[in-house]
Amino acid sequence: MNSRFHQILAVMSIAIFFTNVPDYAHARLGILYPSLWVAGLGVLALPLVVRQIIKSEILRSPVLIWCFGFTWVTIMWFVGSSQSDVGWQAVRSRFLSIIELFLFLTIFADHQANTFARKALVVAVASGVLLQVYEMFFPMSFSEILGRSAGLYMNPNAAGMALVTGMICAVTVLPQHYRCGFLLVTGIGVMASVSRASILGWGISMMGLMAIRQTRFRDVAITGSLGVVVVILILIPRWDEFASTLERNGSINKNVEERLGWLADPSGVSDASSWSRIYVARRAWDTIGESPFWGSGTGSSFEAEIAPHNQSLAFMQDHGVLGALILP
Repeated sequence: MNSRFHQILAVMSIAIFFTNVPDYAHARLGILYPSLWVAGLGVLALPLVVRQIIKSEILRSPVLIWCFGFTWVTIMWFVGSSQSDVGWQAVRSRFLSIIELFLFLTIFADHQANTFARKALVVAVASGVLLQVYEMFFPMSFSEILGRSAGLYMNPNAAGMALVTGMICAVTVLPQHYRCGFLLVTGIGVMASVSRASILGWGISMMGLMAIRQTRFRDVAITGSLGVVVVILILIPRWDEFASTLERNGSINKNVEERLGWLADPSGVSDASSWSRIYVARRAWDTIGESPFWGSGTGSSFEAEIAPHNQSLAFMQDHGVLGALILP
């Protein structure tokens, strides 16, 4: 019974939190605050948490030790800061993340529950890809940016990185001969986000999985070749119709073309997004230089009009030298 309950919680965690249902439900449907979803999971998982604390060595987990350290740094640097509303919001957000991470640590600690969760993750990633492709033909059904799919994540960058992360965590639960298809299908969803970091991350992950022999180069070549044949037989004869549809609904626009151009030639293409990232990174670096050892306090990196858009720089701005050592 306990094992079955454990597995149900694991699948629920993937179905609800990996897919970003709480944020989407609150932002778009006005249903509950995301913190209430975490609280609900905590109540359901409470017997399991108590059991894990008593009977397992979970309190010695490096992840939990990291959580304690992150909590201490967050509180100490908030006490010494301006204690603004933005800083207080950062504290609440970090505490919620720590609680959520601890819950997942206890839920996924069981081997069978972990396996069930990874199988659920395969379904969640595949569903995410379907939403990504759907949004190419019906732009801004979920996304905040025209021409870039985002699904329930609402943010194309978050969608792309979630799919890549889910792919990495789930792929080895599949039999060897299904893995390449899963990887390539995930790549379609990642491409639909037009997130350069996600596309590069997907490519690096593919090479890494082949390097550690979790997928075979031969299978990748065969599956990729079959994909090319399908494109040649089905897509190319209708390419003009397909391209005109994407142009007409706005899926192909200047922003998308610039991003794809950058992927083809990073040194030869300059776009507004790249320049804005460089600008906020330089500004964050200048702010870090004003207080390089102690930082400006928890949440200070989000007090500017535009945050650094880089988690490591944000931690350095908040916590100085120590911030550079925090693993996001």
